[in-house]
Amino acid sequence: MKSQSMWKYGLFAMIVVIGVALDQWSKWYAESWLATERPGFFSHPIVLEVPQEAEGTTVEEYLGQTFEANSPEEVKAMAQLYTRTEDGVHLRPETELEAGQIIEVTNRDVTVIEGYWDFQYTRNPGAAFGLFADKDSEFRKPFFLGVSLLAVLIILGLLRGVQNDQKLLLWALALIAGGALGNFIDRVRYGYVTDFIVWKYTDVYRWPTFNVADALICVGVAFMVIEMIRDMLRERNQAGEAIEIEAQA
Repeated sequence: MKSQSMWKYGLFAMIVVIGVALDQWSKWYAESWLATERPGFFSHPIVLEVPQEAEGTTVEEYLGQTFEANSPEEVKAMAQLYTRTEDGVHLRPETELEAGQIIEVTNRDVTVIEGYWDFQYTRNPGAAFGLFADKDSEFRKPFFLGVSLLAVLIILGLLRGVQNDQKLLLWALALIAGGALGNFIDRVRYGYVTDFIVWKYTDVYRWPTFNVADALICVGVAFMVIEMIRDMLRERNQAGEAIEIEAQA
C-alpha cells in the first residue's frame, strides 16, 4: 500500500516538474526571440550582438540569417521598420554592421500555420487568457499569487484521495498544478505572465493569447471532466447491476 502511494506522488511530481520546465522553457523562447513594442504599455525588443563572422553584412542580410523562421518579406519589413541601435537610432536595411555592434529588433512575430497559429509576444498582468488584466495592480498581484497557492494546496488535498485506478484524474491534477505553478513563477519574478501563443481563423476570429501553462490547465480540467463522467457512468452501471441482482433474487 505504501509503495502504491509513493508511486502516485512520484508520478504526480514528475508530471508537474516536466510541465513547469516546458512552460518556463517556452517562455524563455518568447522572451528571447519574440519582440513587441506597445507605446504607453511596454517595450520588449530582441537585443542582438553582431558576431565577428557577420561583420560587413547588411542589416537585412543579418536578420535573414538570424531569423530563419521568418519569410524574406517579414525580414525585409523588420529591417525597414523595426531595427535600431542600442541608442535608439533607426537602421536602414542596407546599413553594414560591425562586429560587436548591439542592435535591437522592436517587433518580431513567428507564423507557425498561416492564418491559424502565430507566436506573438505579450504580457498579461491578469489571469488565463487576459482575464482581470484591467484591474488595479496593487490588488491584482497579491490576489493572483494567493489564488495560485490556494489552488496548489487544494490539488494536493485532492491528490490524497485519488485511487490507483484513477490515473486520468492523477494526470488532471498534475497538469493543473504544473500550469498554476508555471504562471505563479512568472508573477513572482515579473508581476505579469508571458503569453505568446495565438490561435486564430484568418484575421477575423482570434482566441485570446495564451501560454503553455494555460494549455496545461485547460487539458487538466478537460481530463477532470472526463474522469467525472466516467465515475458517473460507473456508478450508474453498478446501480443497474445491483438492481438486476435484486430482481433475480
